[in-house]
Amino acid sequence: MGKQRKRFQANYPGLILGVLFLALVWTKPIQAQTIEVSPNGATTSITEAIAKAEPGDEITVQPGVYKGQVLIDKSVKLIGLNYPKIEGGNIGDAITIKADSVTVQGFEVRGSGRRLEHSDAGIKIYSKKNIIKDNHILDNLFGLYLNKASQNILEGNLIQGLPVQKKLEKSQADDNQYAGLHPAFEGDGGDGIHLFAASENMVINNTIKDTRDGIYFNYASDNQLIGNRISNVRYGIHYMYSDSNTFQENTLLNNVAGAALMFSKDITFTENIFAHSRGHRSYGLLFATCDDSLAEGNIFIDNTRGAFFDVSLRNEFRNNLVASNDVGIDLISSSTDNLFVGNNLIDNLQQVAMIAGQVGDGNAFAKDGQGNYWNDYRGFDLDRNGIGDIPYLSGDPFTYLMKKAPAVRLFLNSPAATALEFSERMFPIINVPKVKDSYPYVEPINLQLPNLAEFSVPASSNKVLGGYSMAMLLVAGLIFYRVRKQRGV
Repeated sequence: MGKQRKRFQANYPGLILGVLFLALVWTKPIQAQTIEVSPNGATTSITEAIAKAEPGDEITVQPGVYKGQVLIDKSVKLIGLNYPKIEGGNIGDAITIKADSVTVQGFEVRGSGRRLEHSDAGIKIYSKKNIIKDNHILDNLFGLYLNKASQNILEGNLIQGLPVQKKLEKSQADDNQYAGLHPAFEGDGGDGIHLFAASENMVINNTIKDTRDGIYFNYASDNQLIGNRISNVRYGIHYMYSDSNTFQENTLLNNVAGAALMFSKDITFTENIFAHSRGHRSYGLLFATCDDSLAEGNIFIDNTRGAFFDVSLRNEFRNNLVASNDVGIDLISSSTDNLFVGNNLIDNLQQVAMIAGQVGDGNAFAKDGQGNYWNDYRGFDLDRNGIGDIPYLSGDPFTYLMKKAPAVRLFLNSPAATALEFSERMFPIINVPKVKDSYPYVEPINLQLPNLAEFSVPASSNKVLGGYSMAMLLVAGLIFYRVRKQRGV
């Protein structure tokens, strides 16, 4: 027994070294391999490469056309070199991602199916922590579709919709207040990016155009949108039943509505540009049953309506530039307890419009000694504290008539409109509801805003319309004179 113990003790250091060696071998990480796909190489199919791959592997794809649907069910990196084309064959989804932690980068993706009921997409994601980056996603029904997928990053993609088959001929349905028309809107198309029950995703620096909606959120909360550029769609950013989302530094151009916030709450949007939304019912920003949200540091420029509020409560609209819109802020009486402060309202044909001439209870245009800047303010600042000595009152008989009869807008800034406004100021016998700002600034407020260098701001639109109105009055007077002369009166 003693001899055996001595032999064991003699071999003990060797046994320890052996165990350590085996432990090192067993715990050494397996090196990820790279699989190359090429039309003329050993592996010619992306699907074949995925079948060969292990989780963590990288698949590089050489330029070429790769036909057929692609299913990614492993955590791999799929990297395209010089934008190889994946063509889905016009059936279902061109690329489907079901594994977590997948990267798809550098591809041109085309040819999804056309079935709206199946939400056919260029890339459809069912998983989390994926990166979809620098792809060209073209001519699909939906561009990117996230189905209960969270914590994904969608960055730097170009998403363009199907070619327009026909232009819609009506600007709105008779029974739909928010229906809109834009020449590039496709009634049978899908969205650029669609998030269904998808949370905690980041959508960064994508370019989207000619789709149905740019980015659509449906029961999708806690997402971030940063630096996207969306144009020629119905609603650039569209929230439905989606709370606690943020979007900033996005550029929304030539859409029916830059953003539509519907049946949602606690949305924060800062430093965005809402521009050139033009049409019978077009909006830079549409609040429809949206509560407890914050708009700060945004630009609303050259829209039919800069911002429109309907059945929306307790929102804050502060430090924004609202300029050169037909209507700066359209505030329906059903919207209450909203705060508008620190904004510059400049050269809007109507600064604030009120449907039926009513303002909802609790809406405030000043707080804690601060109001807004209105470029049509007529008061003085005798004590030179930067605040007007008398309140600003938005609303006069002429703007009230414009709301009742939009054709009256043709005479905006005409001598008749000026005379009507002056008469109402001197003899306020007509009960016209007004928005009151008790602390109007006499100079524009210095705001931190996005760069407007690429935009042409319509100059002196009021003056142009005023000149047009005077010309109309002159023509009307000439016609009246000739009729009287012909009748010998």
